[in-house]
Amino acid sequence: MKKYFKKPQLKFLPILFIGVASAFTSCQKDNSNGGTTTTAKVRIVNAADGSASQDLYMDNIKLDASAVAYTQSSDYFTESSGSHSAKFTNSGSTTANVAFNVTLQADSSYTIYYTLSDTTRGSIITTNNLTAPAAGMAKVRVINLSSAAAANIDVGLSATSKLVTNLAYRTVSAYNSINANTALYLYAAGSVNAMLSIPATTIQAGKIYTVFISGSTAIDLKYNIVAEN
Repeated sequence: MKKYFKKPQLKFLPILFIGVASAFTSCQKDNSNGGTTTTAKVRIVNAADGSASQDLYMDNIKLDASAVAYTQSSDYFTESSGSHSAKFTNSGSTTANVAFNVTLQADSSYTIYYTLSDTTRGSIITTNNLTAPAAGMAKVRVINLSSAAAANIDVGLSATSKLVTNLAYRTVSAYNSINANTALYLYAAGSVNAMLSIPATTIQAGKIYTVFISGSTAIDLKYNIVAEN
């Protein structure tokens, strides 16, 4: 019995090893397509005044664990790079409020904003620069998402020291480096009379911020701060 048992075993093991090695190599090629699988980071912000809490679906898969209320933001999600179909829906629904396409670059960071102007729903996709600011500094950019601000807007340290000028509705500014604990002010473009102020204590060293201006009327005009890091 021992003679007949060992002989097939010795022949089978090398064949099995070759088969497993071959399958492993094949899987590596199939998964990599010539490189490694790559991902990007994505988060969502609900900037639509008066909207229901929003879910984000990407390729028909809901990304967020909890729907995002107006002025709130989600944590970052990890998503594969490349082209995706996306949609915002009211919490608990799969019906799109707005549908759009998004292309994600590997090792990049994005924020997708849900927006509303009158009855027109939309989205804005920003690429986040997460390179740390210099010591004692913060980085700030601005998005004008207020349909109440009929004119373009300025944002600055004072009426005579403006960082962002003539920013149109649904437009994103570049990042600006500012000292930590610096107050910021919102103006109608070209004006010296501040409409809103952002307290100095809001801006912390080492942080990267997006400030989006929201509100559908002058009464509910407000600033909203999203910390990107």
